[in-house]
Amino acid sequence: MEQDILLDDNDDLIIENGDFKIGESLTQDVGLILRMNQGELKEDPLLGANLIQLIKSNVDDDELQTRVKLHLQRDGKDYEALKDYIQLKRNTQ
Repeated sequence: MEQDILLDDNDDLIIENGDFKIGESLTQDVGLILRMNQGELKEDPLLGANLIQLIKSNVDDDELQTRVKLHLQRDGKDYEALKDYIQLKRNTQ
């Protein structure tokens, strides 16, 4: 179980009793990696799935899944253990 500083729904720090709230952060970390663009994280500028750029693109589901796997793996996350929690369906409207 990964522990880290927790963020609220707006990605702001959660403060409790005058201190940062610490807790299970795996799903939070995965969400951040998937929303992040490459170059946003100083410590690892290549990390970030750039999923925003795929909106209304012609990328197929296999390519999308590969991108997600690679970026989670880059951060030491096991895609196979997480895939049931990640919805990789694109809205094609």
